[in-house]
Parts: sequence; structure tokens; C-alpha cells
Amino acid sequence: MKEEIIIVGGGVIGCACAYFLSRQGASVLLLEAEHLAAGASGATVAVISVVGNSGTHAPLQPFILESYKLIKDIEPDFGVDAEIIEDGSLFLAFTENEYEEVKVAYELALEMGIKGNLLDGNDARKMEPLLGEEVLHAFYSPACYHINPLRLCHGYFAAAKRRGCKAEYGVQVKEIRTRSDKIEKIVTNKGEYSADWVIVAAGAWTPQILNRMDIKLPISPARGQVIVTEACEPLCKRVILMPNHTYFKQCKHGNFLLGSHTELVGFNNAITLEKTQIHAKAACRAFPILSKLKAIRFFAGFRPLSPDNLPILGPVGDCSRLIIASGHGRTGIKYSASTGKAISEFVCHGKTELPIDAFSPGRFYRK
Repeated sequence: MKEEIIIVGGGVIGCACAYFLSRQGASVLLLEAEHLAAGASGATVAVISVVGNSGTHAPLQPFILESYKLIKDIEPDFGVDAEIIEDGSLFLAFTENEYEEVKVAYELALEMGIKGNLLDGNDARKMEPLLGEEVLHAFYSPACYHINPLRLCHGYFAAAKRRGCKAEYGVQVKEIRTRSDKIEKIVTNKGEYSADWVIVAAGAWTPQILNRMDIKLPISPARGQVIVTEACEPLCKRVILMPNHTYFKQCKHGNFLLGSHTELVGFNNAITLEKTQIHAKAACRAFPILSKLKAIRFFAGFRPLSPDNLPILGPVGDCSRLIIASGHGRTGIKYSASTGKAISEFVCHGKTELPIDAFSPGRFYRK
């Protein structure tokens, strides 16, 4: 049977696309090789901050402002508690040099309409009494919340399913064949499918699908490692960010999640003591009581990283109905709603409310 739209990939981007397309009344089938949130979407700290500790590129600023609001607005539609906790963030500085980086984030926030505060260490400790004495300065941003990424993915899909979206699991896409600006067939390990549109939202695995069509996109698997502590009483209300890309949060159920920057090591998901120790030590410096908690779990995921740290959105190759939604790096959760909305607008109306030209696959595409 021919489908109107097939989405390849059941991570947060694929599920967000399914949700917004279903809201437009489209008939959607989602194909997933494993299960929802099996890749990077299930291996993340899941912080949604308008201005974080890695900056926000200018073309993305309207996207994060939209996504930040959208996720909160649509969460009641999910029928699933996504465990949104909104108490803002503290971006810490331990040295005067780091404070310069913190001030850059503060100035960017002002430009984007976010009224935060620059604090000295004592004022920061008034907000979070368990911060370490080595914290000299901080930028408090109210425009930050954290979320349960698994519940976010399942929430997007649950709301899409209520509107008729279907999903099939254990389906590995081998090839997408096109002819004369049309999708001819989607070849999988479970047979062939046909559709009017195909959206490839397969994260770090997107190039593997496109390579078979002789389409080369420079999306690299960037490993991100996460530490999970034992649960404890509430100790930290806010997301804590640091200039070395360490960041952490305390979840609704009491566990702390500590995250790190990304590593270009291919599809190697090994947990490395060297990297986890670096970020554990940084987190304990910021929040010394963390040193008393046991780490109960470590996990890693592959973030789909583009060379310019911008997502890759839009039609690719010679077929205008083959759409890419990938390349978000470590910000897929953050930009999921604005991405899903933009892709649904492009497919259903041929244009988007927010411009996506800067994210076009054409800036990389070669055949």
C-alpha cells in the first residue's frame, strides 16, 4: 500500500516530524530500525536552553526561541508527562578568563530578549546553596528547562498516533529509489514500501542510507558520554553549565545526569574513564556534594554532527520529495519542535514560517 509520507527514524526528530505532520492531517508511517529513542535521543541529558555553554549560531536563534516555547505549549497534547522542570540555568565561571566567556553568553541572551543576571559567586550560592566556593561568577538565565528525553519522544509519537500515524519497528532501510522527481520505492529488510514523500531523520546513520543513492552528506557520529548518579533528595534546582562543556541536572526522581562535549571516534560507543573523570571532576568542583554520590550507570550516544554545527534540513539530491532532517549534533532535543514544525510546513505548504535556507543540504551536497 502506498503511504503519503514515510519517516525514516524514530528518534526525537523523526517523532517530532510525525507529530507536526499528523497535526496537518497527513497520513504518516514511521519506520524505525529498533525502537523509539534508540539512538542519541535516549542517551542525552536533555537540556533545553535558549543560551547555553556552547553558544547559539545566528541562523538558529529564531529556531531555539520558537522551539523553547513550542515544546512547553504542546506537551499537554502528548498525554504523557514529559517531566519538564523549569527553574533556569547557572552558567559558571571559576576564573576571570572563563567569566569573559560567561559574559558573551549573557550579551547574546540580551540580544535574544532574555533578561538574565550576571552574579558574583556569593549571589550564585544564594540561588544554589551547595555550589562550591571556587565559583567566582555566574550567569543566571531564566530561559532554560530540562526534560525527560524518552518521554518527549514517546509523547510526540503518542500524539501523532492518536491522529492516525503508524509505526513499524525492526525495519532497516537499505535504499531509497527515486525517478523523475518522485519516490519510486523504499527498499528495506522487510520488503518494499512506496510513498509520495520520504523524510530521512536517521540521525548519525543518515549518511549510510544516502550513500547507497550516491549522495554524500558530511554527518559524523559524535560520541557523547553521560553519567547517571544514584537518586537522592532534591539538592539542585537549576541546570548547571560550565565553559568546558560539562553540564548537569537533577532529574525529577532524584538522579543527577552529567553530560559532556562530543568526541569524533566513529561508531565507537565505549565508555572511557578519561573523559568521564574529566567531567565528573568538573561537576564535583562546581557542586562538591556530588562527590558523595555513587555513579550507577554510564551510557553513550552518537550525535549527528555537521561540519558547521548547523542542522541539515530540506530536499536533497535530484528529488524534491526526499527530505533530510538531521545533523543537529548535541541539540536535537532542543530543536525538535521547531524542526518538526518546519518540515511539516515545507511538505504540506511548500514554504516555512521560519527561514531554513541556511540549513539546506545543498551547502554540502555533492553527487
